[in-house]
Amino acid sequence: MKDDTIKKYVRDMAGLLEELSEVQAIPSLKVLEIAVVFLFGRIFRFLNFDDITIGHEKAGDLDAWAWNEKNMQDTIIEFEARSRNFKATHNPMKCDLIVCWKDNWEDCPIDVLELKFFWEKAQEK
Repeated sequence: MKDDTIKKYVRDMAGLLEELSEVQAIPSLKVLEIAVVFLFGRIFRFLNFDDITIGHEKAGDLDAWAWNEKNMQDTIIEFEARSRNFKATHNPMKCDLIVCWKDNWEDCPIDVLELKFFWEKAQEK
């Protein structure tokens, strides 16, 4: 995951890692998309969003719409177990951010937040 992506989307890294360190139910072999949504819900308040709507119908198969009032920016988010899954059914022009468990899409044209990265950092503490 790119450092600039972390800087762009993470407001409170220490709080995010503390929150993830308290989660004890992440499967070690296979993480499904619903687990990504669950984890995102746990860490949302540590990200650079002021408001979020899960299931917003702003565009096609949209999972979430987030708003950052400071930057006057809305962010269309798709949740995936693996970032590369996005390619099969989604248009990168209609999405700003992929939130996934594992980032396995090299040269992805949009920002990716890999939750496994944060999970592993939290486990190191």
